[in-house]
Amino acid sequence: MKRIQEGIYQIVSPFPEYERKEAYRLRDDMEEHPRVTKGLPYIMPYAITSRGETLLVDCGWATDDSYDALSEQLNEIGIGIDDITKLVLTHAHPDHCGLAGRLHDEAKCKVYMHEIEIDFLRSRYTEPEEILEKMNVWLKEHGVQEDDVEDLERGSMPVRFFVATVKPDNPVKGGETIDVGDFTFEVIWTPGHSPGHICLYEPNHRLMISGDHILPMISPNVSLHPQQRENPLQDYIDSLEKIADMKVDRVLPAHEWDIDWFKKRVTELLTHHESRLDEMVAAVGVEGEATAADVARRIRWNTGSFDSFAAWMKRAAIGETLAHLRFLVGNDRLRRYQRDGVTYFANS
Repeated sequence: MKRIQEGIYQIVSPFPEYERKEAYRLRDDMEEHPRVTKGLPYIMPYAITSRGETLLVDCGWATDDSYDALSEQLNEIGIGIDDITKLVLTHAHPDHCGLAGRLHDEAKCKVYMHEIEIDFLRSRYTEPEEILEKMNVWLKEHGVQEDDVEDLERGSMPVRFFVATVKPDNPVKGGETIDVGDFTFEVIWTPGHSPGHICLYEPNHRLMISGDHILPMISPNVSLHPQQRENPLQDYIDSLEKIADMKVDRVLPAHEWDIDWFKKRVTELLTHHESRLDEMVAAVGVEGEATAADVARRIRWNTGSFDSFAAWMKRAAIGETLAHLRFLVGNDRLRRYQRDGVTYFANS
């Protein structure tokens, strides 16, 4: 647990592949020795306590070790699970919402989430049949070979066992405020990484709890898939530009470590995507055509080659590639067409 300032604390919660003590060690080591890892070892929820209220932002995976990590770090602050009065979920990915159902049952806390994300808790984790059917069609449309479709289609299904779902009772749209004693957080809708992703901004203390919208070293995955908005990379860029001029002294992200160079990081992320877009155009090629799966195999990935990825990472890579290709089509740098049920991209 790290004290950010009086009343605001950073919690470290392990991913299922890691024990909590190892996650604690890696949190410090990764800030001291910054590096890209193939998988994320931990998520960082935030506990805000003031005048008898406690807000928790994100909560970790639904494992006993994750629960124990949260409980023991809250105890260090002098509070417990039962003291959580409000829970904000920045989006519906399992590392952010996995423990929500258990915490709601035990603490009887209010749960806040963007209205777009709420149904994902059902359609991804309790009733996934419809999204699996859509994913099957989507993978084939974007160039995945028949023999690989089922593995990629079902690649993220195991995470369902690490999510205790909840029905948020306080849906938000962006623009609301959430009070916690002396703190007042503004809800900012920042679609891109997920359609209903939100950040929390505390203007009096100049803090931004950024979820997965801004991370210190890696670029958040921005994918086009059956549950995304039409042009998620455009959404992400617009969301970065929307917050770029806010007065932020410290960014509190969900992964890696906290930073005090907000504007610099926003600029870096925007520049990264400009370079990535150029790389995508080059990978499509001056002549010929390519599917999203073709391009995903041709471009460089920081965590290894496409063919070395696990099934869920391959699907994420194709989705991220497709988000960039869709953006390029919208900006007339590529053209898109279908043939025999498969979508191809070519230079304009």
